Amino acid sequence: MRRRLLVSVLTALPALLAAQATHKFPPDSLENVDVIPRSTPVPQVIATMRTFAQSLGVRCTHCHVGEDGKPLTTYDFPSDDKTPKEIARQMMRMVAEVNRRLDTLPDRDPEGLQVTCLTCHRGYVRPVPLATLMTETASTSGLDSATRTYRALRTRYYGSDAFNFSERSLNDAALRLARDNHPAEAAGMLALNEEFFPSAASIASARGTIALLKGDTTAARAAFREALRRDPNDREAQGRLRDLGAQR
Repeated sequence: MRRRLLVSVLTALPALLAAQATHKFPPDSLENVDVIPRSTPVPQVIATMRTFAQSLGVRCTHCHVGEDGKPLTTYDFPSDDKTPKEIARQMMRMVAEVNRRLDTLPDRDPEGLQVTCLTCHRGYVRPVPLATLMTETASTSGLDSATRTYRALRTRYYGSDAFNFSERSLNDAALRLARDNHPAEAAGMLALNEEFFPSAASIASARGTIALLKGDTTAARAAFREALRRDPNDREAQGRLRDLGAQR
């Protein structure tokens, strides 16, 4: 029994030691760098990593092996075990290539646009427009899930650059859902949008366009008339009613 216990302890010892391993932070020099030049000063690299994290709205553990809340000396920064780390390397190469191409544009302003992680991510890990995110969530997980997602994103990111929370985003999502044969989800997106923009003519116009997709010209006329009631100068509603041969 004692022999088996000793063997078990000895077998588990390397894993226990690895779990308790600590590393110097900041390190004296860079290890396992691929895109960043090895000669780059360590404080500069740390500042760059912080910028990456802020641009994506993530923490170090998104790319690096470690546990949130634990000292950085317990992190295994050189490890390549996490896929996002390799994705980050590819993104760094892509950004560098884009900026090289920008530098070749005619009449290039030396102080002109430079692409960074923030250019696309704007504080959110997945750089997609809100309309795309809502369309995907509603079509794959249902209207309730999409509604919860929208409310959570609006609570967290409203007023930031991360997403466009104008009525256009949910209008676009509703139109995409209707075209993809998700009528209930499309209607739900417009109803959700109307909670925040109860007087928006664009929402009524979107409802009319969806009605046309279903071949319901009566509902379409009513929706476009409602759009004009909200905004008599709504050109889309005017044009649609003209095409339908309807009187305002």
